[in-house]
Amino acid sequence: MKLISVVFLFFLIIGSARAQSPAGNTEFIPSGIRQYQFALPKQGAEIKDLQYVPSGEPVKGTLSPDGNRVILENYRKGSRVKMNVNYTDGTSEELIKSPCFIDPVSYEL
Repeated sequence: MKLISVVFLFFLIIGSARAQSPAGNTEFIPSGIRQYQFALPKQGAEIKDLQYVPSGEPVKGTLSPDGNRVILENYRKGSRVKMNVNYTDGTSEELIKSPCFIDPVSYEL
């Protein structure tokens, strides 16, 4: 009976310790957050034709309030994106961003 109690207590402690960790992921992102971002080379005024490369499938994204980043909703990790951007200085260009430049949006708690 003592042995069963000790084994049960051991598994209870191990189970509660694992419940507190974010499943071994050091970059824990809550499941409800699916936003990713990348920086623009200069302040943007408008973005157009945001799409995955090479499929051309549209990506839902918006310009950040400060105009320095593009925020992507439900981004497919590992995919390149292409878009046209108009900058505040009047210039425009087509940008292609590889997945190594696209990062999860972090939120301060």
